[in-house]
Amino acid sequence: MDISIKVTYKNEGLQKLRKAAGLSQSQLAALAGINVQVLQQYERGARDINGAKLPTLLKICNALECRLADIITDEETLELLKKYEEH
Repeated sequence: MDISIKVTYKNEGLQKLRKAAGLSQSQLAALAGINVQVLQQYERGARDINGAKLPTLLKICNALECRLADIITDEETLELLKKYEEH
């Protein structure tokens, strides 16, 4: 018996930030140095953005003019970022 579980990592905030910045998926992917399909997977929730490499996350943030906390969805990581920003 084969049981599969589909896990999604919805990141609606990433898509909203991209659209607010006036960027297409192709444009943001190019600025971040990632494949457009990877960006689509992040936005769709098929891939967990929390697992992205820090340089990639920083490139995305730079292109969107946002903070890491604006695109990270992992609660534990968000708490660490908040503590870091307080100091």
